[in-house]
Parts: sequence; C-alpha cells; structure tokens
Amino acid sequence: MKTIEIIPINHIPKINVDDDIPSIIFKALKSQKIKLKEKDILVIAHKIVSISENCFFNLDDCKVTDKAKRLSVRIKKNQRVCQVILDNAKRVIKISKGVIITENKLGVVTANSGVDQSNIESDKMVLLLPKDPNKSAKNISASIKRKTNLKIPVIISDSVGRPWRHGLSQIAIGSFGIKPIKQYKKDLYRNKLNDTDVPVIDELASAGGILMEKNAGIPVVLIRGYNYDISAANARVLLRGKQDDIFR
Repeated sequence: MKTIEIIPINHIPKINVDDDIPSIIFKALKSQKIKLKEKDILVIAHKIVSISENCFFNLDDCKVTDKAKRLSVRIKKNQRVCQVILDNAKRVIKISKGVIITENKLGVVTANSGVDQSNIESDKMVLLLPKDPNKSAKNISASIKRKTNLKIPVIISDSVGRPWRHGLSQIAIGSFGIKPIKQYKKDLYRNKLNDTDVPVIDELASAGGILMEKNAGIPVVLIRGYNYDISAANARVLLRGKQDDIFR
C-alpha cells in the first residue's frame, strides 16, 4: 500500500458569481509551489461551485404555500426557507426536531434539501446545491486538462448527517474521471464476498473533509497517491433506487 497524501490548497480567495474555479485553483497551487501530477485527485466543496454558478435564491421571490406555512409553525423555521426546502425536494422523508429530511432534486437524502444559509452575507439569500454537480466536476476537469494535458478526476463534496450516528461527514454529490465504486470479489483467504462495494468517491470526499473545517477557509483539497480506476461513471451510481432501498 502506497502512502496517500491529503494536501490542503490554501489561499483560495472569497468566491464570487462567475469566478473561474480552475484558474483560482491553479493560482493557489502556484502560490504553494505545487504542480499537479498524473493520478492526482481534486476534492472541491460544493459551496464554491454553487457560488460561482450563481445558485443563490432570493427569499423575497418566494411564493409561500399553506404547506410551507404549516411546516414553519411546526419546526419553528422561516416559512420562506421552508418553501425553498420543499421546492428543492423530490419528497419529504422525515420532519423532526427542527429539521426536514428530504430526498433532494439530485436524489441525495439530506437535511433541508441541501439549502444553505451559512456564511452568506444577506439574510434574504440562501444557497442551493449545483444544478448538476457531475457536469460541474466534468467541466472543471476539462478545464484543467486544457491547461495541463492531465486528466485530473474531480469530486464535488457536501456534508451530510448519517442515520444512527452523530455528526456530519463529507460525501460526493458529483464526480468525474474516477470509478465511483470499488468492488471486492474475494477476501484475504480467497473466500467469495457478496455485496462488498466500497464507495470510493465518498471515502475520498470524507478524507478531504478532514481538512475542510468549517472555519478553516479550505474548500479545495488535493489527494495524491491513491490508485484509482478511471471510469465514465459518476456520483449518480451511488444513489440507491427504490428497488434496492430496504428502508422505504
């Protein structure tokens, strides 16, 4: 087993709408005297991608339904925020303790449909997830290839809670250029394994999340030394369908 490095990319400035994320990453890498290598992986927090893609929503534009009003009273949350959460959900799974658990439009089960109110200058705005994080990852990777001629996989991450466990962990909501799942067929003793699939991109996102502390200002992490497989598949393959979900 080779050593795996997890390297924080420092000096990422405050991101604004329409900012060129790959160019900003390159500038930060240069300031750290880091040169990208074949088989490197970039893990990028969705927030800077969402901001650059202008995924803001103005709460003043919200048309609040009776359902959102009732929900607001029930969980003591702003009724316009409740409406945005409902608008960005495929379905509501659970409502409890001031939190709405939904399957959002990306198919990810998360709190509040991924609607983010943290670290936003105006209390009238919320930040949504990228419309297509897999496409975002692909575009960033393509831009890097044009600059370096290297095929660098990109993982777009977000933090989610986990059933039956405290705390948040990073998962991949988008990816490009890396096989999302590693399948093990046999154990050390050559015994057959059943259903032993490892969500590689989730584990890499979580590894990157160790350095992406909420107050550290590090939204980009470079992972070096992991021997991954290249694939056209993306993070969508990690979503469990109804037929495979024993909890539905």
